[in-house]
Amino acid sequence: MSKSNVKSKKTKSFQDAEVEKMLVKGEDVILRAEFHWAIYWKGFAVIAIALLVALLVPIVFPIAMLFSVCGVIMLIIAKLTQHYMLLVVTNKRVLARYGLLQMDVVDIRLSKVESIDLERMLPGHLLGYASVVILGTGQRLIRVQYIANAEKFRRYYNELVLAEEGNEEAVEEISKIKNDAQKEENKKSVSSKKKTKKM
Repeated sequence: MSKSNVKSKKTKSFQDAEVEKMLVKGEDVILRAEFHWAIYWKGFAVIAIALLVALLVPIVFPIAMLFSVCGVIMLIIAKLTQHYMLLVVTNKRVLARYGLLQMDVVDIRLSKVESIDLERMLPGHLLGYASVVILGTGQRLIRVQYIANAEKFRRYYNELVLAEEGNEEAVEEISKIKNDAQKEENKKSVSSKKKTKKM
């Protein structure tokens, strides 16, 4: 997805528009991180515990209501985080935007990325998400949580690095990845058009 290749303004998502602003001439998006629904699990857990306590121990109902409000606030923060957070690997750089009160926007050239690691605790193993940790030269560390396609993200980065080193198989793999991403994007746009026609 290059600047000229982005969908029209009507069908462009907020994330697409933000990525488009960050791209430079000749830069193509290889993969954008997808956020897992588990980003909401803590908020739902707090609300569920609050409701359970309110039903089982009615005397502490005000405290349960306070916890319910906290759970709703956690859900709102998770939604805002999912909306504004961004993690993209292009053919030239890794782009990241994270944080709410202090929003950091970082772009690291592929040559300056030392490694992309995955952190996965038990809930991540069970639900299928991981935290992507990007270590750049100069001890720059970026951690983006709740990534559904974390393994794909790391594999695509590795393919890009191998392609830069002259590995022909990696170059073929990258072109295959771009074609697959384009097909997937076309399917999404066709399905969204069908939904709008039904409405």
